[in-house]
Amino acid sequence: MSTVSIRTLRAARMLAVLAAIPVTATLASAQAALPPAKDLIAKWAKETNADAWKGHKSSRMKAAFDLPAMGMSANMEIVNVFPNLMASKIDIPGMGEMRQGFDGAVAWTTNPMQGPSILSGPSLESAKEDNDPSNYSRVSAAITASETMEKTTLGGAECYKVKHTWKSGKNSFDCFSVADGMITWSQSKSATPMGEVETTTTFAGYKEWGGIKRATTTTIDQMGQQIIITVQGYEWDNVDPKELELPAEIKALTEKK
Repeated sequence: MSTVSIRTLRAARMLAVLAAIPVTATLASAQAALPPAKDLIAKWAKETNADAWKGHKSSRMKAAFDLPAMGMSANMEIVNVFPNLMASKIDIPGMGEMRQGFDGAVAWTTNPMQGPSILSGPSLESAKEDNDPSNYSRVSAAITASETMEKTTLGGAECYKVKHTWKSGKNSFDCFSVADGMITWSQSKSATPMGEVETTTTFAGYKEWGGIKRATTTTIDQMGQQIIITVQGYEWDNVDPKELELPAEIKALTEKK
């Protein structure tokens, strides 16, 4: 190879190195500019007053439940007795009630199409995790690490995407709005009787209900179906614990088991 060719190659390599420096610096600068996840979470928890549930014994949420693809609308109600008991029902016209619950030990579901069933294994563990109200704040012992990944646009809003690592081993993602710090988009995988299911959720129209700020509209995309839940109201401390007792058909299954 001629001297001229060697010098040309050396010059080309040097130019490549020099060209890479500002790119690397820019990437590092962009990464450094991302707000720490702990700061985003702290702002979220403060703005939503996420721990206010600790001042209550129970809550009742009433909402409209819509499946646009099926042209189906229903009334929905979820009751909680803190810290971790839950029962919900969706009254579908012409079909009947879809119900599920968790009494601290037994997670169950029943509906007109499949009948009653008791959850076990990963589905039971997922129910325990989902019904811990401290997880709403993202300041929870169940989350072992949180990291800001990027600034992006998801759920129609510019936001900071944060990855959470859970004690259970799962990962989930939230996007905290650049404008006001609210979570506008979330994604996670959950264990269900049908296997692991990925769920993407968008949140809009935050409003304060009895001291806790919640989204009035929650849109869930799961298994090719879209569900829209529109909150109509929250009530506090008016739940009778009997409302969370196991239904007779579930009791029968637990006794048989």
